[in-house]
Amino acid sequence: MGLMYLVDTLSRDPVAALKTTLRIVHFIGLALGLGAATVLDLMILKFFLKGKVTSDQWNVFHFGTRIVNAGLLLLWLTGLGFLTYYAAFEPIKLGNDKVWAKMTIVLILSINGAFLHAVVLPKMKAQIGRSLFDGMSTGTRNLLFASGALSATSWYVPLLLGALPQLNFVIPMTTILLAYALILAVAFLATQLVLLLLPEDRTQTSPSRPLHRIEPMMAVTS
Repeated sequence: MGLMYLVDTLSRDPVAALKTTLRIVHFIGLALGLGAATVLDLMILKFFLKGKVTSDQWNVFHFGTRIVNAGLLLLWLTGLGFLTYYAAFEPIKLGNDKVWAKMTIVLILSINGAFLHAVVLPKMKAQIGRSLFDGMSTGTRNLLFASGALSATSWYVPLLLGALPQLNFVIPMTTILLAYALILAVAFLATQLVLLLLPEDRTQTSPSRPLHRIEPMMAVTS
């Protein structure tokens, strides 16, 4: 009875049903992406920084990145769906700067996601059987942590914006993005602090790798 009543109610107002569907799918995408991204960050802190990267850990990590991608895809589909809905039924909401700020942050998140898959993940996979930072240069370590900080920040800020309807039509887009940049800067500084606190032997080349095997690689790349 309850399900039939719900279906009947939604069928009476297809426009409202469309908006409700977009919201539900949007929340699912946010839950998948934000939840999986948080678990991946915790995996790095819990496992990858405390010992050798194992194949099982890497497989779980890689599967988690696929869940993040699925969540991100749902955000794009529903985000564009909302823009189309607003254009058709509530054009005034296209003037809400918060909407465009969220879209901008999701775009940044997508670019960072592409960078993670093209650059960061292959470097992490190459560390299987070794500690995460074994043999990594300082620049590579900083890049890995900065990308992770950008990912975490860019998932949580849209969540906060969605939870604050008081900002609708009130705060300019530039102000929102400046606040986002400030939070991002704090996250970057926090990652640098984490790197400074890491034991020195986790950020150097493993002594188990003889120098005579490294020197030819340096000669080839020079």
